Amino acid sequence: MSSLPEASDANGLLQPGQIIRPMLKKTEVPALVAKLYGLTVVSVKELNSYDDKNYLIQVQPKIDNPHMTDLCPHGYVVKVTNSLDSKNTQLMAAQNDMMLFLHARGINVPKPEKNVHGTYMMRERIEVDVDDFVQNNADERPSGEHMVRMLTFVPGKILHQVKYTSQLFYECGELAAKMDNELMDFKNDFLKNRKLIWMLQNTPDLTKFIFAVRDASRHEMIREILEAWNQRVVPLLPTLDRGMIHGDFNEQNIIVDSAPEVPDDYHVTAIIDFGDIQESCYVFEVAITIMYLMIEVDEMPPNDAGGHVLAGYLKHRTLSEAEWGVLRECVAARFAQSLVMGAYSYEQDPGNEYLLTTARRGWDVLATFWSAPKEEVLERWRQIIRSYEK
Repeated sequence: MSSLPEASDANGLLQPGQIIRPMLKKTEVPALVAKLYGLTVVSVKELNSYDDKNYLIQVQPKIDNPHMTDLCPHGYVVKVTNSLDSKNTQLMAAQNDMMLFLHARGINVPKPEKNVHGTYMMRERIEVDVDDFVQNNADERPSGEHMVRMLTFVPGKILHQVKYTSQLFYECGELAAKMDNELMDFKNDFLKNRKLIWMLQNTPDLTKFIFAVRDASRHEMIREILEAWNQRVVPLLPTLDRGMIHGDFNEQNIIVDSAPEVPDDYHVTAIIDFGDIQESCYVFEVAITIMYLMIEVDEMPPNDAGGHVLAGYLKHRTLSEAEWGVLRECVAARFAQSLVMGAYSYEQDPGNEYLLTTARRGWDVLATFWSAPKEEVLERWRQIIRSYEK
């Protein structure tokens, strides 16, 4: 769950006082959509976003766009990217390509739509209102260059909004495995060379940020996890199956839905947010999934969550002995990444409570998980997996 701007991936670094967020008003969205997509907007709802602007729109049935043949019945999300990340066209192109690839293979993901120019994204100059500029007290006038994309809207709720169940965890594992199986055939040169702090293989880089963990016992626990990573995972990295992964399969990005006749019977239907896609180890995908589902589960001991996720995952993919051997360390390493980077980011931006989302329960959950003997954790997971085979 990336809370840090990925400035290293863009052509430049964010400077103090620099305005990068699009200064686009909700009332200006219909004209932008008409110009770029040939659609008439009937409603606009702004969605939460950090540095970008995202809008959920509904449109009239008429299409004035030769590159669109039918309409999404659920509406669209118009994404206007901040001016810094808008320079990174290769990343956005890779995101579009992966979503289109998965959509064509039956995985429910947002689908990019072509604009009137026949492309999946278009750089637009968003005019800056003088009053808005003055209110922001910035020294540098915004450039106003922003990349605009439009994706189909995926209906439902995010997993975080509903009551967790073992069945939902099982289905999360299933979807992660199905997606990884399809992505075995997806190739992208840019992603192969992509580097970001949130890649699990960059766990050793946490040593640069661990100073932000002030509590002595927590600091020592992170040190132990980093040492375990270096001793047990690093030597095996060359042997682990690799390919393209989503990289952020978490409770905020997993979509669930229910049938009208059984409104409380939710099932996993889709995955969204392709901001962290990367070339990496497949075992990292399932480890990341397990870690995020452990944080706020009340329906079972957090340590059990992995068993249900793995039961679903193993229905469609196998884990090698080497992958089983590093799985506990991978889950712990993702905890470490989220907690350490959250603490570091909070020091840079005191008062931004969102940065401490994982920390509220994460430290205690990690302490319980890490203190349990490795074989005990793995045997419990295998016991849960066997329960699905009866």
